[in-house]
Amino acid sequence: MYRIMLIDDEVGVRNSIKAKIDWTSAGYEIAQEAANGLEALQLLEAHPMPDVVITDVRMPQMDGISFVSACKEKYPALRIIVLSGYSDFEYMKAAIQLGVKDYLLKPVVRSELTALLGKLAAELEEDRNRLREQDQEEIKNHQQLVLMQEQLLWQLVKDEWFSVSTMKERMEQLQLSALAGDNVHAQFVTVEMRIPPGRLDDWSERKDLLYLAFQMLCRESAEKWEHIYPFYAMSHPAMIHFVIRIQNAEHDRFLADFVRKLKRDIQSYLKVDSVLGIGEPIHGLRQLKDGYASSMLAWSQGTIHSDKAEPDRNVLAMTHSFSPEVERKLMQTIENLDMPAFTKQLQAIFTTDRDTPMFVFTFLTLRIILLFNAIAKKFELGDASLQSYLWNCQMSVRDYSSREQVLDQLHDMARLVMEEVRKTRFSSGQQMMEAIRNYVNENFSYELTLASLAEMFHINETYLSGLFKMSVGVTFSDYVTRLRLGRAADLLQESELKLTDIATLVGYSSSSYFSTAFKKFYGKGPKEYREESQSKSV
Repeated sequence: MYRIMLIDDEVGVRNSIKAKIDWTSAGYEIAQEAANGLEALQLLEAHPMPDVVITDVRMPQMDGISFVSACKEKYPALRIIVLSGYSDFEYMKAAIQLGVKDYLLKPVVRSELTALLGKLAAELEEDRNRLREQDQEEIKNHQQLVLMQEQLLWQLVKDEWFSVSTMKERMEQLQLSALAGDNVHAQFVTVEMRIPPGRLDDWSERKDLLYLAFQMLCRESAEKWEHIYPFYAMSHPAMIHFVIRIQNAEHDRFLADFVRKLKRDIQSYLKVDSVLGIGEPIHGLRQLKDGYASSMLAWSQGTIHSDKAEPDRNVLAMTHSFSPEVERKLMQTIENLDMPAFTKQLQAIFTTDRDTPMFVFTFLTLRIILLFNAIAKKFELGDASLQSYLWNCQMSVRDYSSREQVLDQLHDMARLVMEEVRKTRFSSGQQMMEAIRNYVNENFSYELTLASLAEMFHINETYLSGLFKMSVGVTFSDYVTRLRLGRAADLLQESELKLTDIATLVGYSSSSYFSTAFKKFYGKGPKEYREESQSKSV
């Protein structure tokens, strides 16, 4: 039903127009009436916007032309029908100059009014459909952006980084600039859904629906609060993590309110329990993994009855032994298959000359398991069974009964990861190439070079260049270009993202260079490609 505002200084004229047709059958309702343009403007400011305004031109205080002029400035999309008599030529001339396309001569003829309203209804429906499509496209684009944000956040806490500057650039591209600063102050929260025994006995095959509901509820909860960014691992859909930017001195109360309401909503809407962990505050991107590990540590100590699960304070201050340099050396021992060196590094981290508190011991274990997982992801081919095993070890770290058991477990995990590295590095060149290709497929939107890949996979750069072309059939540069432009083509077909946004998302810092490369590859520019794709889908 479309809403109409009727403006005329004579009540009799307004009543006559209202009596001309069956407005409801025509798809309209007379929502508002006014005696002049000034009164109409006041109604427009105070009430929902009508779809159509029918206004006389001769009125006291503010005539129809002055009203149309004011509406053109304040409400340019408003459709206006002007009523005029044969003697109102000058008024109509002014109305036409203001862009009015629809008018009726007085006295109003029923057939002319019906025909005009029918035409306007078709135009209004077309507008609504277009706005609906735009809204759906915006929702789709937003969902895509959120998905990429979550993937990046998970990568930041789990995977090996290229560099801090590269990650900052990527975060800015995905509208995560608030977390990308050197002085960013943030905190992690981990929430796990616990399904009570017997809850799904009758429909256990639909557990995926409960997981989906849990994830949606957590995301919707985060959207109601500022500076909260959710993400999760697909391998563990019953757990979601939040990065919360610390804004001011009221943060502790803000955080307490958020987790209390989230825990209550999970219980109220999903009828399940939850366990949460609140990590220690961190400063800067370099501490993101520490913040994540501390929230996992707090989660491991939490129960379904608590909404204040926090690690022992100053855990990060007590873990200076796990510096970025130590992490790098530890990674080298694994990738170089040097178990004695690994044991030596582990002894340096877990020194025996001081009594390491158990919560610090557990935290360091979590950080090392994260490192194992990053290496496994890089070298594991085929299934991801080792990564799944390492994730389960991370989830069960609280169950270890002694420090000795933890150290033994870390050595066992190191042997498994080294074996995976060995199978890839020292078997056929084809297996190494597959690992490198998988890595490029996942990270092509970053600034990749043969030199950086050669260093990362411990291989000679010249040898890698020849091996890549022999295995893939094209040069490394051409392969990355193909991946980037293929993803760009998908985005052009699937979304209404700006060309500059698509360029940055697929790895081009310059939109003009992106357009040139795209046209060279597809024979047409990205704009033309999008227009042709959309015309084919109609």
